[in-house]
Amino acid sequence: MAKTATPLMFQPLVKYVDFNGRARRSEYWLFFLFQFLVSIALGLVGAIAGLKAPMEAATNLFSLAMFLPTLAVSVRRFHDINRTGWWVIFPLAVLIVALIIYFVFNGTAFIAAMKDIDMQAIKAEDETAIMDMFTALAPMFLWVWLPAWLASVVTFVFHVTDGTRGANRFGSDPKGASADAGVF
Repeated sequence: MAKTATPLMFQPLVKYVDFNGRARRSEYWLFFLFQFLVSIALGLVGAIAGLKAPMEAATNLFSLAMFLPTLAVSVRRFHDINRTGWWVIFPLAVLIVALIIYFVFNGTAFIAAMKDIDMQAIKAEDETAIMDMFTALAPMFLWVWLPAWLASVVTFVFHVTDGTRGANRFGSDPKGASADAGVF
């Protein structure tokens, strides 16, 4: 009986915590499709059966179980474009650095602005109070969330970039192409 190959969608589960080697774009994105479909299915079952709390728990457990293979396939995806796997923490690092810089230079002004906001008025949907809150949060958006979002865009572009043709410092080409393979 011939041994069947594991579909690309499930390769990250087979290589659960394997951070070595390379992962093709199709392996990476099909694994995310698998996670998306399972999450949708769990949500639909919960909605149809009226089991909101148990299905939320199942969804959370599924997400927790998928954390390490998602991290591993992301690292291998960066390896495929000949970049270090440490790029996976780039958006988080930018967020942390931006938060530190923001609060060092603007922390007292932010805290003072937040103290002046009337939360009862916001709950009562007072437009002036809501505008005050957005005015207090706007600099944080500009100096913290925007750089973190841009860092996420950079990593997204890396994840959709075609892998290095042929072998690179992280291993052989997962597509099986040789280093001198032509376009056609």
